[in-house]
Amino acid sequence: MTLQSPDPTRQFQDGLARFRAGRVAEARALFEALLKTHPNAPDPLFHLGRCLVAEGDRKGAMAAFQTALKGKPSDGPIWRALHGLLKGPAKAKLERQAAKAKIALGLEEQVRPILSAITKGRAAQVERTAVDLARATPGAFWPALALGEVWLALGKAATGPLEMARSVDPDHPRGKLALARAYLALGKVGRAEALLDQNAPGHAVALARLYRDIARPEAAVALLRDSKAKGVSVELALSLAACGESDAALKAADRAVSQGADKAALYRQVAYGLESAGDVAGAERALDAVLAVRATAPLLTHRAQLDQSAGDMAAAEARLAEAIAADPTHGEAFRAYANGRKVAADDPVFAQLQSALDRPDLRKPDRARLHFAAAKAAWDQKRDGDVFTHLTTANRLMAESYPYSFDADLAQARLLVGDASVVDGVRRDGPDAPVIFVTGLPRSGTTLVETILAAHPLAQAGGEMPFLSRALVPAMEALRDGTAQPDLFAAAGRRYLRAARRRAGDGVIVDKAISTFSRIGHTLAALPGANIVLVRRDPRDTGLSLYRNMFPEGLHRYAYDLTAMGRYIRLHEAVADFWHQRYPDRVHLIEYEALTQDPEPQIRALLEAVGLPWDGACLAPEAASRRIQTLSFAQARQPIGTASIAGWQKFETELQPLLDALEYQVDLTPDG
Repeated sequence: MTLQSPDPTRQFQDGLARFRAGRVAEARALFEALLKTHPNAPDPLFHLGRCLVAEGDRKGAMAAFQTALKGKPSDGPIWRALHGLLKGPAKAKLERQAAKAKIALGLEEQVRPILSAITKGRAAQVERTAVDLARATPGAFWPALALGEVWLALGKAATGPLEMARSVDPDHPRGKLALARAYLALGKVGRAEALLDQNAPGHAVALARLYRDIARPEAAVALLRDSKAKGVSVELALSLAACGESDAALKAADRAVSQGADKAALYRQVAYGLESAGDVAGAERALDAVLAVRATAPLLTHRAQLDQSAGDMAAAEARLAEAIAADPTHGEAFRAYANGRKVAADDPVFAQLQSALDRPDLRKPDRARLHFAAAKAAWDQKRDGDVFTHLTTANRLMAESYPYSFDADLAQARLLVGDASVVDGVRRDGPDAPVIFVTGLPRSGTTLVETILAAHPLAQAGGEMPFLSRALVPAMEALRDGTAQPDLFAAAGRRYLRAARRRAGDGVIVDKAISTFSRIGHTLAALPGANIVLVRRDPRDTGLSLYRNMFPEGLHRYAYDLTAMGRYIRLHEAVADFWHQRYPDRVHLIEYEALTQDPEPQIRALLEAVGLPWDGACLAPEAASRRIQTLSFAQARQPIGTASIAGWQKFETELQPLLDALEYQVDLTPDG
């Protein structure tokens, strides 16, 4: 648009900037003021119409677009904006007029092949088509929606096109659903929830997933229990599983299978949910029900890992042998077998492992797991020269599959410690329950400390529970939006406690959530009665142990590269030290080496710090009967000892990249 003076131009640009920033009312006022001096100017009219659409004034928006179109009859965005508001015969008439004027409207039929490809798992193949169509039809609803859904399917940031689509048609159910999914991917649960209407197609399922993601599975069940919407049975089964209701979850899963869901895949998901909720017997029942009719290697391996966590190594080995027989290339079965015992050179499974590694048709995930298993076997057989040969390959394959960015972790760490003054000021209205969080780097001794505490008759260990990070999501979102709301932190504490008690039972809860180290201030804002135990170990031994192990998909990505690992270890220490110094009376530091070399004084100090009376059972944690659902399930059943101290020295040459990276100095200041 060309205006007669610089001032109107600046006014127009200011209106655009405010609209893009979401300050719609301010933008509308600027465009209305501009139109008083430049009546019927097409560009201000067009953007006024967009403001009116965002405010729900469809009639006013149509009038603005129609007047704008008279001034710019060949302007595609105006045609498309008007088309998005019309219905019935008026819409059909505009489509005929657009075809005659050779204006591309970006109609629904143009994107149907793209949307169909997404449902068939071929989003990557149609991405270029979606991009080209969106560029050719700026301001059109359907092309923007299709591009957003393609990017959602590919795991890319999709809010840009989806927010644009919603600006054209704010009430379209599919557009709102897609944008809600994009917000959820960014952790913006408040924005997502505001878009979802449980009565709209597909929205109930998305809303239930949202509730599960923030540790509110009970709300998901209440939403879905009487729903007749498509796809509800699957989500209801998973939500019931997250509540630990195994009978009801399996009944819903059966209903979903009768409606076409894959039984093996669904039952395994249900098993994971029940296991997380603390109903391990229900998880075993779910897996056994599928294994009775379909004994696949992944299912057998999963079932064997439950046996390992319970300490039944004989049953685990029998199932793993069956899994390997069913699929001699299934790397996870070999890795689980090696983690559960010392692998002798004459072990038949070792021979099978060597044969599997020689196969040229291995999938990358299986090859990585096989090399981790082979490294463990070499370690057990004291073939030190072969240990890093296998570890280097295994970790390289994992790093290729899960790229890592230290800069992203550093930025997140700076953001979290930057919250300190805000969370310090949050009113402590959360539950004052005695929760003990054991945190530190993976492989630093956190499982040993958790097991020591779990041996106390007043304590109940839940393992590495995911509930606090989930429960905190709404509070963290508000914090990022510039407000720290006490009620959200208190609500997070209550949700966490409900989920943790369901899994761990009554008593003093012990939670080995590794991620707690970075959010100690936030944790204490949600749970004022909590105590934090920070475990620290020689970083060289920790680094070696990290490099020897594989973690759940996508987690601890730094562990697959020695240089990245060294820098991350220093970052972890800097963040943990920050919170320790800020809350010295709430964070108890325990050194792994001191604990294993002279346990009793360290354990006495530990119990005093967390408010538990002395009990001699804590000196022999290996005698306690409980499930251990971490990589340390075997070690934690051994007496406290020093065998793992200074093990890094044997591999000093191979670990040199780690040793060099440990010289890195971390700066947590925002502009550091």
